[in-house]
Amino acid sequence: MSLSKVVSLFASLFILSVGSAQTFTVKGNASTEVEPVPFANILVKSIKDSAVVKFGITDTLGDFTISGIPNGDYFIQASAVGITKYVTEKFTVNGKDVELAPFPMTPDDQLATVQVVKMRPIIEIHPDKTVFNVDNTLNATGSNGFDLLRKAPGVIIDNSNNIIVEGKAGVQVYIDGKPSILAGDDLINFLKTLQAADIDNIEIITQPSSKYDAAGGAGIINIILKRDKKLGTNGTITAGYAYGKNHHGNGSISLNHRNKKANIYTSYSNSFGKNWNFFNMERTQFGSLYDTETINNNYTGSHNGKIGADWFLNPKHTIGVLASGSYFDSRGEGNTVTNIFTNTSDQTPAQILIADNSGTGLNYNVAGNVNYQFTDTLGHEFSMDADYAIYKREADNYQPNLYLDGSTQDTLFENNYRMLTPTDISIFAVKADYAQNLWKGKLSVGAKFSLVNTDNTFEFFDVQDGVETKNVDRSNTFLYQENINAAYLNYARKFGMKWSIQAGLRAEHTRSFGDLKSTQSTAEDSVRREYINLFPSAGITYMPNRKHMWSLTFSKRIQRPNYQSLNPFVNQSTELSFMKGNPFLQPQYAYNTKLSHTFKYRFTTSLSYSYTEDFFAQVTDTLGVDKSFLTSLNVADQSTINLGLSLPFTIKPWWNVYLSVNAFYSSYLANDPKFTPITQQTVSFYGQNSFLLPGGFKLELSGWFSSPSVWGGTYRTKSMGSFDAAIEKKFLNDRLSLRLAGSDIFFTSFWQADAEFGEVAFIGSGGYESQRIKFNLTYNFGNREVKKTRDRKTSLEDEDKRTGGE
Repeated sequence: MSLSKVVSLFASLFILSVGSAQTFTVKGNASTEVEPVPFANILVKSIKDSAVVKFGITDTLGDFTISGIPNGDYFIQASAVGITKYVTEKFTVNGKDVELAPFPMTPDDQLATVQVVKMRPIIEIHPDKTVFNVDNTLNATGSNGFDLLRKAPGVIIDNSNNIIVEGKAGVQVYIDGKPSILAGDDLINFLKTLQAADIDNIEIITQPSSKYDAAGGAGIINIILKRDKKLGTNGTITAGYAYGKNHHGNGSISLNHRNKKANIYTSYSNSFGKNWNFFNMERTQFGSLYDTETINNNYTGSHNGKIGADWFLNPKHTIGVLASGSYFDSRGEGNTVTNIFTNTSDQTPAQILIADNSGTGLNYNVAGNVNYQFTDTLGHEFSMDADYAIYKREADNYQPNLYLDGSTQDTLFENNYRMLTPTDISIFAVKADYAQNLWKGKLSVGAKFSLVNTDNTFEFFDVQDGVETKNVDRSNTFLYQENINAAYLNYARKFGMKWSIQAGLRAEHTRSFGDLKSTQSTAEDSVRREYINLFPSAGITYMPNRKHMWSLTFSKRIQRPNYQSLNPFVNQSTELSFMKGNPFLQPQYAYNTKLSHTFKYRFTTSLSYSYTEDFFAQVTDTLGVDKSFLTSLNVADQSTINLGLSLPFTIKPWWNVYLSVNAFYSSYLANDPKFTPITQQTVSFYGQNSFLLPGGFKLELSGWFSSPSVWGGTYRTKSMGSFDAAIEKKFLNDRLSLRLAGSDIFFTSFWQADAEFGEVAFIGSGGYESQRIKFNLTYNFGNREVKKTRDRKTSLEDEDKRTGGE
């Protein structure tokens, strides 16, 4: 547009404004007691004849601004999907702009069916949790469940794939309200079977109440899978392709049929492709240097499915069944070269160790749930769940060790091994919860029983000239059983419109027994434990007006060792470097306090303090002169102070922004002379920009950044981050969507770290195939009419996660 046209345009606007009657602006906000009402219809009507004078709509914060209102008497009618219509008292525009008091809108609980017209924000900030709406995130395209955790605000994944929230490790992962039976590599493999198309949202709960299992010192991450709420028959089909260093594919289908009496649903998803990752380490031990470089290439294929049904016997009674399963297949090879220097000052290695590992792995699990729920109009609620799950893992690894002369490259000798490591885990859990109105508040009570059995076999073979001989001295079996009985009570009450309280107490009785069967008898062969813990939680909320809300919470949490961490098996990458479990690892206890302030239900500032006793530190220790191993030890207590900011806001109607910043200070108090205490200040950042572009396109730019931090209590890391971009276009009345996305565009998410423990010092780096371009196609079919759904949780709330680690 030329300068002359711009001048003419502004001149015309000026003349029109002078020649017309003077008008003014009306501002206001529409909110319920707990959150704003975005996209509400605002009608400004004349008192004289109820004629509509102006029309407006609220933004994502519930705010609205309507211009062009002449002098006169008016009222406003506000309405939104799922919200009871609200009508204001009369107000007068008389020579100046008007700002109205916030509208106290209420949800319409009697809503039977609605037409879907409302878009959820990407991030929702609630007093007790942060919700990451995956379906609205373009950059989630083609990602699996584990990759999505890296994109969640305030979440960091360390070099050992532990999950860190607000500077604290020890997160409990839930799937649909129940903790996963898996942990460590097993949990990661399961999360990789979940595709973005399977996931509705991810809840980050840093201060759980006594209703939740006490496990998870840093809180809970609850992954909510999609559950269609539409009447009739409907479904979704997705197909995706990604390319980084290798080709990857994924797909999914979900079907749902719902009427007034029942809801039947099923889903299936898969992914397949080759994956690349690297790991480099320089280890100094007793004056010698071991310089290792590893490249892994693995083919993985995953399948995940579920089928379930709910029967609505009447408005008060509902019963449901659910069956789910997953399968993860991995096979590939790792090429490891270690240059061994007798002295750190040497220029030529004395020896070179080549370990070209190869292996296969299968992971599969099946779970079933039966659920009953009762709810009446007097505030009585009762639910009961029974769950049974089995998990199996089969691993077959060939691990050769070829030693060459560092100068001549001549073969010196070789030691070759094969390891078979099957694992069987079974879990049974049942829980019951009851709540009723009492003393002008709500009292909740409940109980839970869980029993876990694990059977781990480790068969070690020496391989010479292609002949395998079982080494009975290095083979063993580890059996572990754990029983937890829990009961809780929780009371919540409001005092007027400004104050509310919540207080609860949970008691857990734990009995565990670990038994190692081998030819080498040691003090670690049998470990039996029995203990009772009380876990208090409390919170108080003060809301002086609808713009400000203050909250103070406290909770005590526990993080029990996962089952693999207790297993004293040796898992080696080379014969000079391996991992080993610790059957004497004690639970760690966390005491968490958090003060938060929320402005306009969206802008949240928080200050939290956490103290963790018997912290699970990941340490690299020595065995003899040349060997090192990674294990977990209770060698320190951890203190963490965190300042958090969450800022969702709208710059323009077509431009929405979400920013999350956490600045935390971590320190460690050593209780082991070999552990060097570390202090570290860290800032982590997550940002997301969403743009509505002409032509119906939607653009999303997002990224995260973490300054130097501490992982596992011993690893000092350097800065790392990632930048993603995605664009979407919808067709066929929004039923068909095409997404193109790029992840980790500048490949900055790889890690670098150093650590010291006793006589070993280590510098390392690692990363995976995070830089990818992804294409995704999604088609929705069937009825779009939505019916209110029930909240469904099952009884596997802690055990599901602990078959391997964070």
